[in-house]
Amino acid sequence: MLFNTFDQDQAYLLTKFQNPVYDETSGLDNATIRQMLTTLLAEMQGAPHAMIKAEGFACVTRDIRIDVNPHDWFVAFGCWDRYDRMLNVMIDAWHKELKENTLDAPLLQETLIKSACVDMWPDFDHSVPDWDAVFALGFPGLRKRAAQYRQDREAQGPLTRDEQAYYDSIDITYSAIQDLLVRFRQYALDHAAGHPRVLAVADCLKNLICGEPNTTFEALQLIYIYFILGEHVDHMQVRSLGNLDRTLLPYVQRDLGTGAFTEEHIREWIDYFLMQFASIKNYWGHPFYLGGTKADGSSEINTLSYLILEEFEKLDITSPKIQLKIAPNTPVAFLDKALDMVRKHNSSLVFISETGIKRSLMGLGFSEEEARTCDISGCYEYDVRAKEVKTAPIYLNLLKPVELVLNNGMDPVSGLHCGLRTGEIDDLRTFEDFYKAYIRQLDAILEQSIHCADDFEPFLHEINPGPVFSATIENSLKVARDAFSNGSVYNNTVVLHVGLATAADALAAIRQFVYEEREVTLPELKAILAGNWEEHEKLRLHILHNAPRYGNGVASVDALAEAIARFCSQKINLRPNTRGGFYKAGMHSALHYVKLGQGTGATPDGRKSGDEMSKNASPTMGMDRSGVTALIQSAANIDCALFPADYCVDIMLHPITVSGEAGLQAMRSLLQVYMQRTGGSVNFNVFNEEILLDAQNHPERHEGLQVRVCGWNARFVDLTRQEQNAFIDRARHITR
Repeated sequence: MLFNTFDQDQAYLLTKFQNPVYDETSGLDNATIRQMLTTLLAEMQGAPHAMIKAEGFACVTRDIRIDVNPHDWFVAFGCWDRYDRMLNVMIDAWHKELKENTLDAPLLQETLIKSACVDMWPDFDHSVPDWDAVFALGFPGLRKRAAQYRQDREAQGPLTRDEQAYYDSIDITYSAIQDLLVRFRQYALDHAAGHPRVLAVADCLKNLICGEPNTTFEALQLIYIYFILGEHVDHMQVRSLGNLDRTLLPYVQRDLGTGAFTEEHIREWIDYFLMQFASIKNYWGHPFYLGGTKADGSSEINTLSYLILEEFEKLDITSPKIQLKIAPNTPVAFLDKALDMVRKHNSSLVFISETGIKRSLMGLGFSEEEARTCDISGCYEYDVRAKEVKTAPIYLNLLKPVELVLNNGMDPVSGLHCGLRTGEIDDLRTFEDFYKAYIRQLDAILEQSIHCADDFEPFLHEINPGPVFSATIENSLKVARDAFSNGSVYNNTVVLHVGLATAADALAAIRQFVYEEREVTLPELKAILAGNWEEHEKLRLHILHNAPRYGNGVASVDALAEAIARFCSQKINLRPNTRGGFYKAGMHSALHYVKLGQGTGATPDGRKSGDEMSKNASPTMGMDRSGVTALIQSAANIDCALFPADYCVDIMLHPITVSGEAGLQAMRSLLQVYMQRTGGSVNFNVFNEEILLDAQNHPERHEGLQVRVCGWNARFVDLTRQEQNAFIDRARHITR
């Protein structure tokens, strides 16, 4: 059968990328290809890296094993594993060579990482192609456009060696893509055995070989193939599949208008498309976004927006994840549909304020039009569509400076002296003294981190040239420079922040218990923390239950969080980087609230050594005990425009408070109020302690229970015991 086989195909789809099976005669095994790439790297030593990588790309696409399976509408690649990408043979070698022979700051970077002051690396995880160009031109059109820009450039005078390599790498890469599509089509024809779906895939590939997509299915196949080639072959993470309800709508309307396909056909294609990413199962999910605002001020939400949500809900999967652009013009029915999905434990949705985006981007000098049409990427980041390429190489630990002040610049966990000598703690006679020392330590870490990023960022095109991506970015073609290095209109760098609330809590605890109530001296507290609160549990619990906490609407501690946020944002935003762009601040933690927490010792807020810190703009887990209104008050005290890369708060709600029509209205009102009060993005979790405890003790009963971890969601039963306990602890304090 051609259609209506999803139920019988679902088992194949779920295992497609977890337990792949390929025809061994269709290509070479990955180990052999990897050895070929190693040989190629040695043989082409001294050639431009862009050329070497392009030839390596062609080697992979020429020889990988492939499949066109009757249980699927989408082709299968033998090189999908992003943790074992074959071109890493080249990229890792070039990065190592750069550190050993060119860079000035690798040792400083290593010290900062080992002491958990930051986590950082050359970042290739945030590319978003110009999807409009990809759809309009297709693979052959992108290649042809690049050739035309080359001719225009050559008419101005001879190309430099690097410019020649740039254009050659795109031509080689896109020629290899077309050859791969030919391989796929021939394989389908050879193995169809009369199966109508395999033949339909062959027809789809024939059209993509020749030009741009013409049907919904061809557009979806194009997105999927570009994603695999960009992320899993070219090592350039594709952090958004685009504004799908906007970009796919013309194809859907054309298919339905001609009568060639029905709505049920559209739904089936979308189901199979979504299942590709459910099977790939990236831990942090894979994003696309819905909604936005048209030039005339009306909402981009359309019938396809609802259809995609309906199919996503039916599948009950954790990836891909969906970002929703929310504005006053967003239809209430659509908003209620999304909120209803969340309260039923489908946590793959994040709500992003278009008002917040506009204020954030225009505050950096971007135009109102660039803000209106910006892409949403990654977890909830904003990028100027088709013009901005950002990197995010720095995750800054806002809690670590507290430790450094207490230890006069030495990290007690690693034993490394990574901070400033801000003085012996006996000399910090007032809280103002301590706070000033904290800011000095924070400033030093930030400056050192930016120095390291400035050191390696000019060489991104040498570490990992990006011809697949660059061909989609028109300005890159005009200037003949790699789009991910400095070939875009805007080439910006983001500093991400981790542990804001926990840092504010720690400072507030020091102010209250050391300087105001004098229950413990600073030297005594330092010794207690060095011992990880051993034999001082009574004091720890006293601090845990009585210190003011961010997330409860307490002005004194909220002011500390706002002061830290403002200091960082003013140091970072619009600061020139070394790629011809500038820095932006982001309030986004990813999983580093756990990772950096593991490298941070016990802290004055009652946190034990190695425990996680707060994430995003959210309270320390379990410390928001005064209800969601107080949480919103704390989060809204910080203007999201201070963090123009992204700003997100995580909200946990009790199921009783969101039940029924009244509960749905309460969720909507809460979201709207936050977004009216300088808010950015919102993640929701809806559950109580009893549900989570039962899921922990009886996982077989709760296989479908999803939780929002940070900018992605996961099944609760798949989390570690420690991660589960953190959610349970927070749920324990939810007010009804």
